[in-house]
Amino acid sequence: MPGSRINLNGRLSVLALLAAALLLAPTANAELPPQVYRQRQAAAPEVLVIRVKSVKTTETERADHKLVANVVEAVVEHVARTTKGLKPGVVITIMYTQREYTQPITGPSEVPTLGESEIRPAYLAWDKELKAFSPAAGGFSFTKVGT
Repeated sequence: MPGSRINLNGRLSVLALLAAALLLAPTANAELPPQVYRQRQAAAPEVLVIRVKSVKTTETERADHKLVANVVEAVVEHVARTTKGLKPGVVITIMYTQREYTQPITGPSEVPTLGESEIRPAYLAWDKELKAFSPAAGGFSFTKVGT
């Protein structure tokens, strides 16, 4: 039947082109929208204001990035919400890692490096395995969204 004949070579060429495009396309990483960070902050079990006493970092070189482990000692200055019974004046330990890529990549915000004597909001969760607090709102664990 004329006109209904399928050009197999043409279809195979299109399929091959689509397959190549999918394989060569970069992964779809992107910054998260502000409302995601707001939701994470709202869900954080510990909402505090902290004053950083000390920061210790350990760096490990990887093939495509540097892994930085942070151990932060901080004094609780103010408690807005706590599930662990925290009170002002208590010293807490916060542990987290960061990835510093040799080639910048897109993706969710990394948790920032804190500096000694900084006073910051802190959205945290207790990590049973680490026996320390960890960031609960990703890259906005120490910054209020929108500021």
